[in-house]
Amino acid sequence: MKFLLAISSSKYSGPTLKAGAIISQAFNAELNVVYVGTKHKGLEEGPLDLSRENLAKWNIYHPGIEVLEWAFKELQQICPENDELKSAEFNPEHIKQEHNRFKMILPTTVGCQVELTLREGELIQELREELRLDDYALTIIGGSQGTRNMAHDLIQYLPSSVFIARGMDLEKKYKLLLLVDDSEATKRSVRFGAEIAKTEQWEVRTLTVSKTKRFGSGYSGAAEKAKAYLEKHDIPVEQFFLTGDPVATFVDFARDDHIIIMGASRATPLKKLFFGSKPIQTLKRSNTPILVVK
Repeated sequence: MKFLLAISSSKYSGPTLKAGAIISQAFNAELNVVYVGTKHKGLEEGPLDLSRENLAKWNIYHPGIEVLEWAFKELQQICPENDELKSAEFNPEHIKQEHNRFKMILPTTVGCQVELTLREGELIQELREELRLDDYALTIIGGSQGTRNMAHDLIQYLPSSVFIARGMDLEKKYKLLLLVDDSEATKRSVRFGAEIAKTEQWEVRTLTVSKTKRFGSGYSGAAEKAKAYLEKHDIPVEQFFLTGDPVATFVDFARDDHIIIMGASRATPLKKLFFGSKPIQTLKRSNTPILVVK
């Protein structure tokens, strides 16, 4: 399993990087940390190609290299049990060019294998290009105001599941909030949530919301199946059944002390564009981390 983690700067990406490392370790997944910057003025005339230049000199003026080096040093602190990562060195001359990007693969023996990647261009497009190159199960991205504006594109155009680390505070004891309905995506989101809960020992709640006071057999059955799956894996769970507008209820219930885990919408791209979807609207309105499982 492989995860993609997008960072923007050492100032704002610390919580996202730590959250990504924790989730990757929960799944024993490989982690590719990617920095997507604006096209450097020296590269505007063509594709990313600095083979004629000395990368050590490039390090002096390209901000992406500094951000990747910061991420590397942070990961060394986050994963102190990883002896090979701890002893590795960040050397720009070891970065290799491939597929219109620059990449450094770092050794690991415990937890996830770590890769560092530099891309230049528009964020969503560059993440899509990176996702095309390998079988990524999850994309992890920070929760700035910009992600609210990009909510539709993040969920619609990235083929992997997406974790938006909005307001992530790793000093806080989060509860996992699994949003349960009768969709196929619910089954995948419950399995995903169970893996995180087992590793981090976070409390788990399931929430099923109906627009009317009646909960049909589909919703009720899905909630019971989710409970049975979690209990089978020795994960205690609290169940909640509420009536009201689904998105408003999700947001009000989650507040800022839950991590929301929900399945991707089955709506067509055209319907999502004009009417939105529960994941898109929840992402726009919530102030808590959200994992949308595809």
